[in-house]
Amino acid sequence: MIHVSQKKLDNSYRHLKQECLKNSAGSNARLLLFVYAIECGVKALLLKRKHLTDTYKLSMNEGNNKLSHDLRKLLSSLNYPFFQHFPENIKFLIRSKNPEAVPHKELHQALRYGGTFSNPVEKNGLEIKLTKIDSWLQEELTR
Repeated sequence: MIHVSQKKLDNSYRHLKQECLKNSAGSNARLLLFVYAIECGVKALLLKRKHLTDTYKLSMNEGNNKLSHDLRKLLSSLNYPFFQHFPENIKFLIRSKNPEAVPHKELHQALRYGGTFSNPVEKNGLEIKLTKIDSWLQEELTR
């Protein structure tokens, strides 16, 4: 596991959001970068709220379970107000024409490896939820 500072996470959050806009709307690349941006922002906020300067100190205090890719779990630990609206799994077509339930901790992999949403409404809903989280993060990180 690579450990980084709260400042690096905050910078990555902002940089990845800018980079995602360079990709085609609706593309996996754009959504993947947005997911990674939100993950960095959430982890930066987690460190900020715990008054820690880097992820190494967080792992020493609480173990590595706070450093996963699971946005749902990370948002829950921050008491995100709309956490209950964030689905546990998202259905993707990955290996066959049969939809597979992908948990949030593996969402980045499904996007990275070219999985497609089995339901376009679910994809649109995820983008809307990520945008809402982004707005919340912007407020919380500037407090």
